[in-house]
Amino acid sequence: MPCQTLAIEFLPAFGAVAPAEWRRVLARSESPVVFLTQEWQQTWWDVYGRGTLLLAAARHEGRLVALAPLFADEGMAYFVGSGGCGSDYLDFVGDVSAPDTLDGLLTAVRDRVRDFVGFRFYLVPDASHTGALLRGAASRLGLKLCDEGELVAPVLELGAPPAVEALLDKKTLRQAERCFERTGTLTVNEAREAQDILPHLDAFFRQHIERWRATPFPSLFLEPRHCDFYRRLVGAASDAGWLRFTRLEWQDRTIAAHFGFCHGGRYLYYKPTFATDLARHSPGQVLLRKLVRSAMADQATVFDFGLGNEAYKARFTTATPTVRTWGLYAPGQRPH
Repeated sequence: MPCQTLAIEFLPAFGAVAPAEWRRVLARSESPVVFLTQEWQQTWWDVYGRGTLLLAAARHEGRLVALAPLFADEGMAYFVGSGGCGSDYLDFVGDVSAPDTLDGLLTAVRDRVRDFVGFRFYLVPDASHTGALLRGAASRLGLKLCDEGELVAPVLELGAPPAVEALLDKKTLRQAERCFERTGTLTVNEAREAQDILPHLDAFFRQHIERWRATPFPSLFLEPRHCDFYRRLVGAASDAGWLRFTRLEWQDRTIAAHFGFCHGGRYLYYKPTFATDLARHSPGQVLLRKLVRSAMADQATVFDFGLGNEAYKARFTTATPTVRTWGLYAPGQRPH
């Protein structure tokens, strides 16, 4: 596209883009993930935002083609969603494959950041072409590109249902479920809307806090702002259709629960918990087995375990994609 057709503008707020237009642009992204939806981005910024919002929009012939949802803090620019209540994947929204589009967005943001040091783009999927595109942009714009490390994000591919069922039919998983069924009825309750989720969130937070109490990793829900984020997200995304809040009930109590998402064909296993007094009977594994079946019923093609290589994930993983952090720095600049 000729350069003269490109216009870059800074939007005052996420609401400056109509929801349908945001969804259209996101659908053309290298990473059309739930963490780049308007609902997630707006909620994250409302709760965790710091510095200055720099929501840059690229238009070709007046048509919105890409968004760079960034913020500036102490000379650095980051994706909105970096830090706080964790986004597992981040990227540009829309199509930045044209050099003038990406260069235009980066240049406009650089010029807005006081005492510019650089960009740090966390958690960009290696499946995205963004890394290669940033390499080209860095060369053209006189910036230094740095690969700042990777994390794994295991997945279970759901494209072959018989193979998935064979995995779920492992003896240990069946035994755990039958252990509960011998002494009560197991019930799975899935909620997708705020009116059905919000009444159960406080109990979910308490169970998660108890689950992690005796470990070196205290629950994030000990901090009120993280609870606030979940409540706000439920309210904002209630009509979006991708919330999945699931409770496993047995003997009139919730023995395991999960807060996650099903978006763009990916079922994200995001925040699970279980009753610690029943840990020896593996209620979390029982719920996980049922969530995979729910993902298949939702016609998801991938069950995404998110970031981290915890041992239990290896029992289900069929592929291990990676995400990467990219830094682009002005000459002679690089923060520690």
